[in-house]
Parts: sequence; structure tokens; C-alpha cells
Amino acid sequence: MFKTAKKIIRKTMLLFKEEKKIPIPTPISAPELLKGKVALITGGSGGIGLAMAESFLKSGAKVIIAGTNEEKLRSCCEKISGGGYNLSSIVIDVRDVNSMPEKVKTAAAMFPENRIDILVNSAGIVSHSDFLNMSEQEYDSIMDINAKGTFFMSQATAKYMIENRIKGHILNVTSSSALRPAWTPYQMSKWAVRGLTLGAADKLLPYGIVVNAIAPGPTATPMLGKNGDDDTIYHPTTPAKRFAMPSEIAALATFMVSDMGDMIVGDTFYMTGGSGTITLHG
Repeated sequence: MFKTAKKIIRKTMLLFKEEKKIPIPTPISAPELLKGKVALITGGSGGIGLAMAESFLKSGAKVIIAGTNEEKLRSCCEKISGGGYNLSSIVIDVRDVNSMPEKVKTAAAMFPENRIDILVNSAGIVSHSDFLNMSEQEYDSIMDINAKGTFFMSQATAKYMIENRIKGHILNVTSSSALRPAWTPYQMSKWAVRGLTLGAADKLLPYGIVVNAIAPGPTATPMLGKNGDDDTIYHPTTPAKRFAMPSEIAALATFMVSDMGDMIVGDTFYMTGGSGTITLHG
């Protein structure tokens, strides 16, 4: 009898201890989705990363684009209209793991807010050789940037957020290749990022850091030979029969890293035109 009463008391105390008042979220208009946020985007000087930078700016964020080519970064900052004082850049080589913690702090100090609320891991390269002709050098290069770089960039930023009590977002750019048999290091790296997204979401959510991934299919970027001057985005092997546009990927990413996306946790959103989802081809 005494033991039963003790259990009831303990359960009641735990219920009161765990109960917290959490404000009910209210819809936010698109131009204010990221108002007050500071975002760091690796691979931000081209393709999907640059499109995300533009979208984040339009939604009220301050943005730091990162890459390895300082001149290209500077050119991108000049190119993006409306960026003004809300856009900056930093040279980050995601293969240089030891430099990452200091780079994150330097990026945070670029704006008066002195913080990073959002990290987008968009840096990545593709395979150019098939399974039977893959060299160790090409294998290592792809895995170092796509998988290892994403892991340690996420680690460095997560530590910064935890130390500064920032409830932020980490968004990994993976690929529909993560759903296909992996016979190239590119496909293997995207499998790894999908797994990391789940694992990091599990480990970081208790700190208020939300981790997800976005997985584009064939997208009209220079990586796939599309330079923006093409008059068609036709793609014969995907079910949708076209490439995705970087701006389409960026629009979804903007929602995912906003406060309205806080209940998306450890998930991967596919924007592939059916490539890899309803068919493995394309």
C-alpha cells in the first residue's frame, strides 16, 4: 500500500516538473519569416546555396555566405540586389576541420547581433567517375567535402549555439541520390548526410537546435551544366520532365529554418520531381 502511494506521488511530481508553458506559434508573413535571424550558408557562392541566401534575405534574415573563393564571394555579395548591409561573406574551407570553431565565431561577429541562428550545409561536389574508374583521390575529395565537412561544420556550429544558448536550425543539403543504390562516393556521401540528419536531430533537439535536410533532385545549377542562360529546363529522365529551379528549393528551405518549421525534426524533404521517390532513375 505504501509503495503504491509512493509511486503515485512520484509520477505526480514528475508531471508537474516536466510541464512547461510553451507559447502557441502564430503564422508569420513571408517577408518576416526569418526576421531577426542570422544565417550562415556554406557553398553560398553559387547554385542552391546562393538561391537560399537571396530567399533568406527577402524573408528578413541577415546572411553570411561562405565558400573557398574570396573573389567569387565578393562578386556574389555585389550581385544580390537588396542585400546591402544585411549580407556578408567569409572564406571557409569545410575540409579544414580545425579552423571551423574560429570561423563560426568570426562569422557570428560580422553583424551587431553577434550570433548564428541558422546553419545551412550546402557545400558539395559531385562524382565524375563511375564505380570501376573511381580513384582514391576523387573518392576522398568528395567524402571530405560532402560528408566529413557537413559533420564537423554542424558540430562546430552546434557547440557555438549551445555555448550561447541559441535555439537555432541546421539544414543539410542532401540529394535524391540518398535513396538510390550507392555506387559512387557522391551517393555514399548523401546516404551519410541523411543518417547524420537523423542522429544530429536526436542529439541536439534537447538544446533547442532543430536539424533537418532538404533533398533536391536534378536542379538547374552550374553543377549540372545549367548556367542560368538556358531557355529550357526540360529533363527527359525525371517523372516531372524538368529540372527543379534553385529558387524552388530555396523557398522550401526558408520555411524549414523558420520558427514555423520547428516541428519538422530529423526529416528530409525531397524536391525531386519524382526522381528517387517514385522512380530510382533521373
